[in-house]
Amino acid sequence: MQPIRKKNKLSQRTRLLMVAAAAVLIIVTVILLIQNKPRLVPPVPQSSDTTYELINRQEEELLSFQVTNAKGDQFTIKRMDDKYVLDGFPDFQLDDTQVRMMVKDLTLLIASDLSGDAPEGENSLAILGLGQDAPRVTAHYRDQTQTTLRFGFNARTEIPSDFIMIEGDSKIYTTSPETRDHFDRDVSTLHHIPAINFNSDLIERIRFEGNDAFVLQQTDGWWEMTQPYPHAVNQAGLSSLLNSIGKMRFALYVSEAHEDKLVDFGLKQPRRSITFDLAESTISSYDREDKLVHSQAVPAQSIHIAIGDDYDRIGLYCLYDGKIYLCSNASMGFLRDVSSKAMQSKSPINIPINRLQRMSITEQGVTQTYEIDFVESILPNNELARDKDGNLLFDTLVYKDEQEVNSQAFLKTYLSLMGLQGAGPLPDGFAADEKNAIKTYTFVLLDGSSRELALFPFDALHYAMRVNGVFIAYVSRDVADAIVF
Repeated sequence: MQPIRKKNKLSQRTRLLMVAAAAVLIIVTVILLIQNKPRLVPPVPQSSDTTYELINRQEEELLSFQVTNAKGDQFTIKRMDDKYVLDGFPDFQLDDTQVRMMVKDLTLLIASDLSGDAPEGENSLAILGLGQDAPRVTAHYRDQTQTTLRFGFNARTEIPSDFIMIEGDSKIYTTSPETRDHFDRDVSTLHHIPAINFNSDLIERIRFEGNDAFVLQQTDGWWEMTQPYPHAVNQAGLSSLLNSIGKMRFALYVSEAHEDKLVDFGLKQPRRSITFDLAESTISSYDREDKLVHSQAVPAQSIHIAIGDDYDRIGLYCLYDGKIYLCSNASMGFLRDVSSKAMQSKSPINIPINRLQRMSITEQGVTQTYEIDFVESILPNNELARDKDGNLLFDTLVYKDEQEVNSQAFLKTYLSLMGLQGAGPLPDGFAADEKNAIKTYTFVLLDGSSRELALFPFDALHYAMRVNGVFIAYVSRDVADAIVF
């Protein structure tokens, strides 16, 4: 039989020595790695109170400052008699708010953080956006000193900031991106932009001239299209128009309205002009206790805006008060785009009963006339009825041949007539003989003016509808014949 070989067993003492040796080897290895690795110096914690004051001057010390934007364009703003003017262009209307932000930065400027030492050489500075082509501003002070700020690229910090440096200083700092925005701009952005978002409640008339000319006019809150011919207004379209008028604003000043500029921007012969005729008004101011402290009367006025060329696909040029402005489609494009057709109601005659003095109906040579009158509404306690604003309420009285008729029945039928809508357009050039009129409604308004709705034969199912002398649509015979006073 074969002998069996026995395995040698290590003693417990031997095993302990081997483990200890391995542990020592690991410790030595770690120590060597640490000794050979470059040491990282922890940043010195900055106190939360640390500030980096780049400029600290009194405003009275600032005499002027020259701005060079990223495009290389330059302009200078000077202080003259406690106000700021654009050097060489004394009539340029500077926006006080915009200039004040620039002045503030040039009299008190505190950096957000210190980035480090400025690298040597313009090429190295250019990597940070601080090279020779960087936007900059040079401020001149009363003590004959000057400070030049260069504005660099985005510093890619957690809180958005840009690099900034003072020429002659060895440090680079960071500031809010708004600081650069105050200076890296075209001079046109500093021009005062007039506010034109007036209260639409003051509008008495809107005149669109040029392409698709028409006029909208209101009397005591009732709007009507008066040109090219009287026609009821689409209330939804009118509401949208008035809402847009209340939000109008110019985006950017372009230039004065010189002859060559008018040609350049399509304003020599504008494609459309809009005039807003505003009623006289009063501007009042009150104290905290709602007591009147000041009141100023504003006379009736007209605001005129002309529409020129489009700007790319985002805006258009407008002429206002002798100056050319760039406007966005969002705020002013509706003035170019609104059409007379869109502003016309599907019900061409829509006269409120409180604007009506008399209505006549002529059919088959016979005319019947209804006179409209109004009396104060009396409550059961014999007091005059008023609305929530305290205005008197009136009851409508209707007379036919000097005999009072049922006003409620009249009003119900009258509303059906006001809601009469065309079913479709008439052929171009359609005309009809006056003597063939089926029925003619004549309305005399409180101001003495008149409106007319006449129905003529068209086909077996429809009448042709003429509104104030213009054939505009055909209407269902059944619907029109169902309106009987």
